[in-house]
Amino acid sequence: MKRKYKHIKTGAIIYSPFKIVGKNWVEVTENEVTENEVVETVDEKAPETVEENEQETAQEEKDDNIDGITKKEIMQELDAMGIKYNPRATKKELYDLMMQGR
Repeated sequence: MKRKYKHIKTGAIIYSPFKIVGKNWVEVTENEVTENEVVETVDEKAPETVEENEQETAQEEKDDNIDGITKKEIMQELDAMGIKYNPRATKKELYDLMMQGR
């Protein structure tokens, strides 16, 4: 039995025989799809597709955390951790470096 899921940020709709867990996907119980929604069917023989969706959700959650911290705060944390960095690096690059050091 395939279940219908909707991505809350993009509005994309997928049908999957697998249970999808993640804060950005919700199971839809109604059978209605509007013409503006993207529909994609997940092949039962391709479980890596569900894994890729989970990885994308994890990346989105990681990216969401970056908004709650400033570049200056990240650099202070890197200094405290003794990690060398390029002060001209982007906020995301510095954040990734900080997360690797934990």
